[in-house]
Amino acid sequence: MIALTSNMTDKPDQAALSIDEAMQLATELHRAGHREDAFRIYTRVLEQVPGHADALHFLAILAHEQGNESAAIELMTQAVAAAPDHAGFRSNLGNLLLGSGRFEGAEREYRRALELDPDRPDVLNNHAVLCKALGRDDEAEHSLLRALALAEGFTDARNNLARLYLRLGRIEEAVAQARQALAHAPGHSASREMLGKVYCKAGHFEAAARVYRDWLAAEPGHPKATHHLAACTGEGVPPRASDEYVRQVFDRFADSFDARLAVLGYRAPALVAAAVTAEPSLSAGGLRILDAGCGTGLCAPLLKPFAGRLTGVDLSARMLAKARQRGLYDVLEQIELTAHLRARTADYELIVSADTLVYFGVLEEPVGAAAAALSVGGLLCFTLEALGADESGDYHLRHHGRYAHARAYLESVLGRAGLILLRLDAEILRSEGGEPVAGWLVLARRPAIRA
Repeated sequence: MIALTSNMTDKPDQAALSIDEAMQLATELHRAGHREDAFRIYTRVLEQVPGHADALHFLAILAHEQGNESAAIELMTQAVAAAPDHAGFRSNLGNLLLGSGRFEGAEREYRRALELDPDRPDVLNNHAVLCKALGRDDEAEHSLLRALALAEGFTDARNNLARLYLRLGRIEEAVAQARQALAHAPGHSASREMLGKVYCKAGHFEAAARVYRDWLAAEPGHPKATHHLAACTGEGVPPRASDEYVRQVFDRFADSFDARLAVLGYRAPALVAAAVTAEPSLSAGGLRILDAGCGTGLCAPLLKPFAGRLTGVDLSARMLAKARQRGLYDVLEQIELTAHLRARTADYELIVSADTLVYFGVLEEPVGAAAAALSVGGLLCFTLEALGADESGDYHLRHHGRYAHARAYLESVLGRAGLILLRLDAEILRSEGGEPVAGWLVLARRPAIRA
């Protein structure tokens, strides 16, 4: 029996529960968002029944929800050891390993789960995501088609198939799958987003605009619908993406961010690190460094050797939780980067921003704030996506929701901020949809006497 204290339940007169009753109560509390109470009951169950598989499993989920991936993987591994023939536990362990970029381990768990239960659509979908990440597109398509044959209305699988077809250039098939996904779940935001995206890729901009307008009619003011409608139509383009848009995008992808970017050949952190480490002024180390839009902290291992104080700021709480696990930052703050910079006059000797300013169209404010936040002789280094030489204007909001900028505009903004441009190099930042993403690598210095 499990004794409960009054702060664990709304029934203070309840003295004790059986193990099964305690687990039922804990999972109800967990689903209702009362994580601390659920944690205490799961832990109490394990004290009474060491190796209780369900308690280990749900503790792993709790750890994952709190951003502690190493603990989540360890607990889920223990759950699998306690119930080796449980396909769901193995699939969840595979998900955690996949999110951490441990592809071989993830595949092992998915394959074992499918051996135990070959007809689980969720496991087939998870295995397809892994195969897609590894470039095994035929296997991914096969698993997704099997999942949909078993569960026609499986929205995640259908959207994943649309995403796969989009990457393969099979645009009309992607449109067909995205339309079916939304038909099966008309109010599903991710399906609306996917259908709008594939319509844009197919050049069906009016159809995409209808999707976003319908979305806004159902959910007025939705940040993603608002932002992508502007990107799709070119009307009402904001000077920068809203805080809530950025927060939603990165909270959603935090768990799989590093693994996804590794597959895409993401180069921005390495480009930034190579540019700043080539500067003689950094050789002494001990610098006050800001990682502006730090995300999960991919730049941190590259910057830490030069830092006396390494600060990271980001809008996404879930990304910051990942960054915190690296144990490399001295300060982490959830704040919009321009707001942070405005409060830090001459406080940093180096400011880096890898693929964060792609969510700004008008750059005068963030670049000006960064210039003011630099000490004399300090360096600013960042990456942006590049506007083509044949494209007019200072910047464009692309259909994917990020801004691309013109070289001449960057030179002008940096000059007006009083910064000396040291480098403005054309670079490939990563691949997306099987195509290289062209960008700029910018390095500038605050002079001793402001221009």
